[in-house]
Amino acid sequence: MQRAILLGFLAVALSLVFWSVVRSEAILARDDNPRLVEAELRIQRGRILDRNGTVLAHTVGEPDALVRTYPFETIGPAVGYYSFRHGTAGIEAGFDEILRGESEEFTAVFNQQILHTPQIGRDVQLTLDAELQATAESLFGSVPGAPHGALVLLEIGTGDVLAMVSHPGYNPNRLDENFDALVQDETAPLLNRAVQGQYQPGLVLQPFILAAALDQDRIQLEGAVLNANRPVPVNGEVKRCQTTPPEEATWADVLHHRCPGPMQDLANLLGLGGLDNIFMRFGFTTQPELPLNTETAELEPLSDPLQAGIGQDNLTVTPLQVALALATLGNDGRLPTPRLVTAVEDENGIMQAQPPAPTAGDAVTGRAARAIRQLLNKEGTLSFAISALSGPDSRNGWYLALTPADQPQYAIVVVVEDSEDLEVVHTIGVGMETAVINSTAP
Repeated sequence: MQRAILLGFLAVALSLVFWSVVRSEAILARDDNPRLVEAELRIQRGRILDRNGTVLAHTVGEPDALVRTYPFETIGPAVGYYSFRHGTAGIEAGFDEILRGESEEFTAVFNQQILHTPQIGRDVQLTLDAELQATAESLFGSVPGAPHGALVLLEIGTGDVLAMVSHPGYNPNRLDENFDALVQDETAPLLNRAVQGQYQPGLVLQPFILAAALDQDRIQLEGAVLNANRPVPVNGEVKRCQTTPPEEATWADVLHHRCPGPMQDLANLLGLGGLDNIFMRFGFTTQPELPLNTETAELEPLSDPLQAGIGQDNLTVTPLQVALALATLGNDGRLPTPRLVTAVEDENGIMQAQPPAPTAGDAVTGRAARAIRQLLNKEGTLSFAISALSGPDSRNGWYLALTPADQPQYAIVVVVEDSEDLEVVHTIGVGMETAVINSTAP
């Protein structure tokens, strides 16, 4: 009997040693550890600010009842969300350690783990302009039918993202109560269409291919083009120029009237290797680096130069990629690197500016970029609108603009899904142009 009791005590002792020493770290790390849960709920996450210091996200409430709050209810896709139940997304995920106030400094670790002082996060300042962001959101909401799509507004010289809209979006303040419905929603409101939406570009590629061909002396803008308005079969449909060109058309007319036929001739001349090189130089084959989830499906190699030349092959693009390519034309051929964060608070409470990223390289010469810009300039507006096939029975409307037209400082790209009516995308794009000009007026 005594031996059995001793063996029992020994088993208990070994069990205690095992769980308190050998498995202690695993127990502490468990998601359901009450101490971890309590510590997480007491974290005072840092603020997310816009470029002017306007609060986009902050934590409010008493230490035992903290709530993450977003003053702009439609800003979810641009900023992301923080949820104890569902994790983080967007900037909240990309700068989670900063916003949580994670530190390896001994005093901070001692205070948090031994004295149980609340963990206080650090602020992050974005390139976004809250006023322009709100305007962009309202423009999508003001169009009848509240179309699905995206908008990106870039500052050309810096690559700063001033506005980034994905519609439909979501209200991050109500994420927990709506999460299951958001996940199941077929319109994908949790998808950031601006950086993850995969769109077949169609003739959105036209200005960039022509700029590269001009740069390589493959064409002259006043050079003659034969049968510019000839029919082109695409996905069982017949496509011609968007508007009727003159009978004796030039390459400049091909761009003005959005003609697919001559683009196929040019693509055949350039070949798959030449097109691949153009798409690479304009940034269409690489995902821009941002503190967001920009992961998309892996691109398949181009297979048909005739279809690739009119944007109907395997290449798909995001609105951000198109905005960067457009900014390249406004930046005398230099492909900018996008930036979304301007400053991060250090552990001493001082905002440390983040240096502007260097340009990603020259896509074309300044001569070619300026020539295409001049062709796009109509009545003081430097813009390009096109309806692009995106598969059988589906079209997307695109609006691209550089503004001001005389000295471009901003690039605007709008895409509206399943819309052949260019008036819709034009209304949103022009409204954004007006807002940008008004925001910079003295």
